[in-house]
Amino acid sequence: MSKIQQKYFTTSEMAKTCGVTKHTLFHYDEIGLLKPDFVNEKGYRFYSFKQCYALDIITVLKKAGSSLQEIKDFFQNHNSTMFVNLIQQKQRDLEVEHLRIQRMQYFLKGAVEMTETAMNDLRDTPMIEECEAQYFITTQIEHCLDEQEYAKKLSEHRDYSEKHLILHEFPLWSILSKERFHAEHYFPNYIAYKLISPMQTEKMVTRPKGKYAVLDHIGSYESMPSTYATLKKYINSKGLNVSTDVYEVEMLNYLTEKDPDNFIIRISVGVS
Repeated sequence: MSKIQQKYFTTSEMAKTCGVTKHTLFHYDEIGLLKPDFVNEKGYRFYSFKQCYALDIITVLKKAGSSLQEIKDFFQNHNSTMFVNLIQQKQRDLEVEHLRIQRMQYFLKGAVEMTETAMNDLRDTPMIEECEAQYFITTQIEHCLDEQEYAKKLSEHRDYSEKHLILHEFPLWSILSKERFHAEHYFPNYIAYKLISPMQTEKMVTRPKGKYAVLDHIGSYESMPSTYATLKKYINSKGLNVSTDVYEVEMLNYLTEKDPDNFIIRISVGVS
């Protein structure tokens, strides 16, 4: 065996040792990211043992989201301080990505749970329930928006939650003030997502713990006044007073049902 072969890895040996493909090593050579230590007169590439460490770092940084150009820039001028700064930045990036994955997991889990609840646990007659406190991230909306303006507000609400990586459950909620409820103006004051846990922000609204009158509306949005009338009649028949705003959660809507007559929206309002 020649001294060259004893001292260096061939491209195939390097690829196998470090868990990459030969094509990857060829590409890294072409872009100047990781060039072989030695190329013989026949054009065969040979890599040194220390380059295994460099390749490991490249692989880790790439998996952590660094572009090949960013990694190349680092290797061209790297030192201990730059290395620590780069790794710390990648840690922060991974923490953000972890939050994004968490948000998606809550979204998917909530979608399944809400749909199953609508299918198997319908409140088709009014009832009183004890409810724990709940917390919402909200966006205020104006009265009587047209569909286009409402869609813009909904997009604004989603963008804010995404930008701030807010952990919330899947379904969309609406919050209607008790003043509008009494006045029979059933357009919501807020659109909202239920938070996984409370947070410090002026956009958070708390639904207090207590007794709630609950009724599921079955049908299109346009037919909701009749369901509200039924709920009001029930509250009055029990000699109760409305003590909170009104909360609507879309359990089945256009995402799950083509026919609006099959929509299910759970309405709850605190009573005392």
